[in-house]
Amino acid sequence: MNMWLRHSVIFILSGLMISAAGLVREESVLIFGSRKISVVPPIGFTVAKGGDNTGEIALRLSDAKERHSLEIAFLPDAEARQSSPRARREMMNDLFREYVGSSQEKGMQFEELEPRTGAGTYCVFTDANLIGKAEVPAGEYLHLTAGLKAWPGVVAVFRLFSNETDSPEYQALMKTLRESLLERPVPLR
Repeated sequence: MNMWLRHSVIFILSGLMISAAGLVREESVLIFGSRKISVVPPIGFTVAKGGDNTGEIALRLSDAKERHSLEIAFLPDAEARQSSPRARREMMNDLFREYVGSSQEKGMQFEELEPRTGAGTYCVFTDANLIGKAEVPAGEYLHLTAGLKAWPGVVAVFRLFSNETDSPEYQALMKTLRESLLERPVPLR
């Protein structure tokens, strides 16, 4: 009977590991016609893919309760202009300066993303109008983490909206930006 119990436990644990492995899914999107970008969203997050008439491709990762939302847009960077921290900071100043005036920080405090591949820079803005409110209105967020992740030929512009920066969900999205937002080679035909 002890042997039966041990095999049952092993069988159940094996099934749980297979089920957990099945929850990890990789989403892909083609950008600029032939470049395949892959992202592994955290468990519990959905991925929406989109684009606009200018050809800009975007991804949106969000949780079911809309407490966290990560928007990523991909732009060409054929000359690798965004490879240096200074260039990324200058681009971030152009893209995100509108958030400075309404933020508690009243400036950009740049931090390096330190991704697995490429390079990245980000900063966090705290909405001064929402500080101290017992409840944040739907569709609004206390924090915006905005930044760039660059690798040869591509710059990803991201905006991570959240109500806390220390939650497991926030940390999982930052990990996604660092570790799983990657370019995969497209097979030759």
